[in-house]
Amino acid sequence: MQRITRDKITYVFDRRLPPVAYVKPGEVFSVETEDSRGGRTRTPETTTPEFLQAMRRRGYYSNPVTGPIYVEGAQPGDTLAVHIHAQECNRLGYQGYWPWLFHLEDFFDKPSTVLREISDGKVIFSDEIQIPVRPMIGTIGTTPAVEAIFSAGMGPHGGNLDAEEVCAGSTIFLPITVEGALLGLGDCHAIQGDGEVSEVEMRSVITLTCDAIKGKSPVMSWPRIETPDMLVTVAVACPLEEALRLALRDMILWMEELTGMSKHEAYLLVGIAGHVRPGQVQASLYSMRCLMPKKFMPRRRL
Repeated sequence: MQRITRDKITYVFDRRLPPVAYVKPGEVFSVETEDSRGGRTRTPETTTPEFLQAMRRRGYYSNPVTGPIYVEGAQPGDTLAVHIHAQECNRLGYQGYWPWLFHLEDFFDKPSTVLREISDGKVIFSDEIQIPVRPMIGTIGTTPAVEAIFSAGMGPHGGNLDAEEVCAGSTIFLPITVEGALLGLGDCHAIQGDGEVSEVEMRSVITLTCDAIKGKSPVMSWPRIETPDMLVTVAVACPLEEALRLALRDMILWMEELTGMSKHEAYLLVGIAGHVRPGQVQASLYSMRCLMPKKFMPRRRL
């Protein structure tokens, strides 16, 4: 099985970058990812406020993704289906905060980082509190045709969506706008709360396959995720309520496409059986997800 190592990283989705690997449709391969600080936080000495403040003053790139990965046969106008089979957690992660992120300077005057041990499928928060892991891929996207975008950004191509449904057992659907799709992924978390208020960042190894679906869905405007139990749409905008509106709109269109329901029926059904949840709210753009349980969907086309 081909293994793409974590030294093959980039900080941008840029069609001018040469691919670091080539994969065939349906080929099972694995990808190593680096943590969002590029491996700079691995020891107690690298978690002190003084170290963090100095790192920020010097400036550093963050949110590396492994890639770009060329998917053979993928052409502009197709849809890339990324099937996530497994995700391994590193035994060491970290979490913390920068006071300015949520304007909590009245609470905190210095940045903070805490190393977290990951053992027996749990994040060790304290001797008393141990939380089961929910590994996820925070950043995943194809490369846009028109411009280079920082990997920490997000948009119709995907990117730093921080949707916890991008995990083992799920498939994420992404638009293809350049030959080969040029996939990148990284920023993996052992666990994350909604909105990425905080998360346990870690290195990871993901096993996956990619398929190019010929002909984009005529109504697909944003990334979509399918889990064993849920349909999930993701949209990005500012303000937050606009991202919610776009995610809801795409879910209504997806339900109409899959089941033949009218927009009227789909809206009313998702309104009582679905959920809306924030993904990434730390940036200048926000991501929102609309989730619809499959068990409440008409079954004639699912």
